[in-house]
Amino acid sequence: MNATLLEQLLYEDESSTLDFKRDQYKFNGGSDDDRSELLKDILGFANGWRRSDAYILIGVEEIRGGRSHVVGTTDHLADHTLQQFVNSRTNKPIQFGYEVCRVDGKQIGVISIDQQPRPFYLKKAYGKLEKDKVYVRRGSSTDPTQPATPEEIAQMGMAANASSPEAELKVEFAHAELDHIFGSEMPWVAEWCDVPKFEDIPRLSRRRSSDSFGIDFDAIQSVTSHEVLNEEFYHEMANYEFMKKLVRPVRLVVTNTGKVAANDVRAEIIVCKNEGLGLSEPHDIPERPKRRKSSFDVTSKIIRGIRPAALRSPGYVTINTNDERFKFTMECGDIQPGRKIFSDEFYFGVGESGEKTLTGHFFAANLPEPMEFTLTIQADITRTSMTVDELTKLADVHDDHDDDEYEEG
Repeated sequence: MNATLLEQLLYEDESSTLDFKRDQYKFNGGSDDDRSELLKDILGFANGWRRSDAYILIGVEEIRGGRSHVVGTTDHLADHTLQQFVNSRTNKPIQFGYEVCRVDGKQIGVISIDQQPRPFYLKKAYGKLEKDKVYVRRGSSTDPTQPATPEEIAQMGMAANASSPEAELKVEFAHAELDHIFGSEMPWVAEWCDVPKFEDIPRLSRRRSSDSFGIDFDAIQSVTSHEVLNEEFYHEMANYEFMKKLVRPVRLVVTNTGKVAANDVRAEIIVCKNEGLGLSEPHDIPERPKRRKSSFDVTSKIIRGIRPAALRSPGYVTINTNDERFKFTMECGDIQPGRKIFSDEFYFGVGESGEKTLTGHFFAANLPEPMEFTLTIQADITRTSMTVDELTKLADVHDDHDDDEYEEG
C-alpha cells in the first residue's frame, strides 16, 4: 500500500471496494460470532461485483463527502494468522493481506482483497455464518441475510471461467554467493575420492613429555583450556576431504513469471537416496578438524544451525532426511509479478557422472493444485583414491600444531 493510494482512499466514500472501521475487529480473544464478522466482510468483498481491488481501513472513521478521520489503532492482526483463519474455512484460498500503515503520524490496519475468480463460501458453518452461502458486498455493506442468488453465482462462475489468472512460477539454479542465474540445467564437476577404510586409519595419540620431572604439560593444558586430544583427527580429516571434493554450494531462485501475485509460496523437492544424490544444509558440512577440540566446538555448530522463526526471511531453506530420502523445502512468502526470490545457500552432492533430474513442486495459496517443476544436472564426476600415508601427510601439512607433539596410534 503506497501513500498516494492511501490518501486517495481517505477521500472516497464507503462502497463495494472500500470500508472504514473506526475500531479493530474483535478477533484476538474474540468469540466465534465476533470473529465471523471479519470473515463475513472478507467474503463479501471477495465475492463483490467490482473492477478493482478492495480495501478495509481499520482505525479510520468515515466522513462522507470529505477526508475521513484517522483515529489510529495499535491493536493489529497478524497476516499469517488471518490467512490460516480464513483460508482453512473457505472452499478455495482467498487472495488478501493485512499490513500496518502510518497516516498522520498514526498507525492504521489495511486489509487488501484482490480481484479474483469467484465464488467463495464456507465449507462449514462458523459463528453467524452458514455453510455454502455466498455472501456478497452490495454497495457499502454485506448483509448476511441476503446471500447471492443462484443466478448471481452462475454469473460468477462464468466470469471465472472466462478469465481466471493463476500464479506462474519457475525455478532455476543460482550461484551460491552472487545473484547469477544458471538456468534450469547446470553442469556439475566434482570428485569422488575413495578414502581409506575406517579401521585402516590410525588414531591420534599424544607423546608423553620427556622432561626429567615426568610432568605431562600437554595434559595440563587440556584441562586448563577445556580442550582434549582429538583421537579421531585423521578419521575426521578423511570425511572432511571426501566432502570437500564431492559437494558444492548452490542456491535456487524462484521467479514469478505471471501477471498476478503468488501468495504463500513454498517449493519442495524430494530426492531418494538410491538415486546417488545428496543434500545438506551448511551447518551439516564438516569443518576442517583440529587436533584438539572442546565442547564449545560442538555447541557452536549446533547454534549455527538454529534460526528463530522471526529471523527467517523469504528463501529460507530446510533439509530433512531419513533412511530413504532427502526433503528440500524453500519458503518464499508472497512473490509479486516479476520478482525473484533467492534461496539460502545449501550443499549438493552427486555420486556418479550422467544426467540427473530433480522433480519438485510449488505450493501456493492461489494455485488450484501443486505445480510441478524439473531441474537438470549434467554431472562429470572423477573417481580418485587416497592412501593412509597420503591422508596423514595431508593432515600434517595443513595443521597448525607442532607435529612433534603427536604420533599415530
